[in-house]
Amino acid sequence: MDLLEKCLAVNELFTDLEIATRQFISQGQLNCLQGCSKCCANPKVPATALEFLPLAFELYHAGNADATLDKLELATEDSFCILLNHLSAEGTSGLCSHYSQRGLICRLFGSSARRNREGLKELVTCKLIKEHRKEQYEAVSTAIREDLEVPGSTDYYTRLYGIDFHLAGQQYPINLAIKKALEAVISYYFYTEGEAV
Repeated sequence: MDLLEKCLAVNELFTDLEIATRQFISQGQLNCLQGCSKCCANPKVPATALEFLPLAFELYHAGNADATLDKLELATEDSFCILLNHLSAEGTSGLCSHYSQRGLICRLFGSSARRNREGLKELVTCKLIKEHRKEQYEAVSTAIREDLEVPGSTDYYTRLYGIDFHLAGQQYPINLAIKKALEAVISYYFYTEGEAV
């Protein structure tokens, strides 16, 4: 599979996850707090270059590869995700500038489950939802244990590994993952079409 085919496979995974997520949110009635982006303000969010290939291809085709790489070069280890358009100085509210091309970690957090030490499904979500929507969170948690369909984070990461084990196995802070995806796409076009950016 070449890089473009891997990107298409990631997009297919994202489409399947989007359908499952919408169904879960529709049934569970629990989603993120309006305007919240606190999770996006964590510079240590682990991600892979593979999950950001769709974003990298989009940036490349839109002619934004160089500008994005420049922005990534200026980012420090403590910088928020470069895709976050801040509405507050501390980064706790804002919007994703490329929401439709966000990574797998962004898609799963808040709307997927994992198995805890006892083998029970538990919602992967933030402290804010647990505190500010406590009743809804507890009701959804109970429903998940009683078989409410919820995307399984392990299932989707397993599918990501199936696309490219090597790329899926290398996790980086989110901005570095985006940078590596963009560099891979630029190299892909340089070597396949002789296009220098």
